[in-house]
Amino acid sequence: MTIKRYLYAGLGLLFLGLGGIGVIIPIIPTTPFLLLTSFFFLRSSERLNTWFEGTRMYKRFIANFMETRSLTLRAKILCAAPGVTAMPMLALVVPQWWLKAILIGLTVFEIWYFIARIETVSVEEARARGKARVAEGSRDKARLSEVASNRESVRAEGLSLATEE
Repeated sequence: MTIKRYLYAGLGLLFLGLGGIGVIIPIIPTTPFLLLTSFFFLRSSERLNTWFEGTRMYKRFIANFMETRSLTLRAKILCAAPGVTAMPMLALVVPQWWLKAILIGLTVFEIWYFIARIETVSVEEARARGKARVAEGSRDKARLSEVASNRESVRAEGLSLATEE
């Protein structure tokens, strides 16, 4: 693994921790940190990304966005708020007019993108999708353990037949 991949993995773990804190403390946003986690894990390691996609946090909070490009209104606001507030403030303090224009343009683009390109879903719909995804993951785990136990019983029967002969 290169240094760049280690850096991406470290940043992914940092944002995963911040997202986990956001799950516990409602004041801290969860979705933006988990989106950043996914971004960095995708670039660091396939194994880390696969593990993250299997977690309940991923399935509950950002799988909707990754699959359907949709967020709740609250998630949209929490994702867009840092950029929408920081860029105009920065535009107030920079002296170059062209840099101010770029920052205001980026702010307008961000607002447009969140309104026009990302679908808004109700909280109930997002929760229902998240719960269904988590339940589906639980069913998949149950099926895998059932298959594993069936294999073990077949092996045990094979061994007992082999010893009887």
